[in-house]
Amino acid sequence: MKKRGKLDLVWQSIPDDIDFLITHGPPKGVLDLTHDIESHAIVQVGCSALRRHVDERIQPRIHAFGHLHDEKGISNYGKFTRGATQFINCSCCDLAGKLKNNGFVVEV
Repeated sequence: MKKRGKLDLVWQSIPDDIDFLITHGPPKGVLDLTHDIESHAIVQVGCSALRRHVDERIQPRIHAFGHLHDEKGISNYGKFTRGATQFINCSCCDLAGKLKNNGFVVEV
């Protein structure tokens, strides 16, 4: 729950030779959609510093996260592969806290 400006230091502390990365929230542009509180437009709210570290330096085989749940008209739950990294949004509940998804099994 750090301010975005301080998160870059956190991401810098992640070793770049890991296969699996688990963070609370997503990187910018990866299964990170929500409705803007004021305009109600759909916006990407993931962390751009995290995306930079994952894409350019860490390059894990799997990056799992949650935080952004499915909401009316938006499905964030799922898998997305870019390059050698499989991104997985593991959020199992909707915004009301109701179980909506059953998670994933990852075979290594």
